[in-house]
Amino acid sequence: MNNKYHLVTGLHFAVCTLAMIWPGALIANRIEPTVLGLPFLFFWYILWMLILFIGMWVAFAVRHGGGRHE
Repeated sequence: MNNKYHLVTGLHFAVCTLAMIWPGALIANRIEPTVLGLPFLFFWYILWMLILFIGMWVAFAVRHGGGRHE
């Protein structure tokens, strides 16, 4: 793969990771408001985990063509 693919994938991973630890946790470290019955910090972590999963899934589909490999 080319360097742009690796740069975008690495940047996506780094942004998602930083959003879940410092400084992102400082922004979301609140009990109120609650979202779906969860404190905001828990919702923040779940949101970023979903964003990370979707991004890595897209990166996998781009790299491997989205087809089945046997």
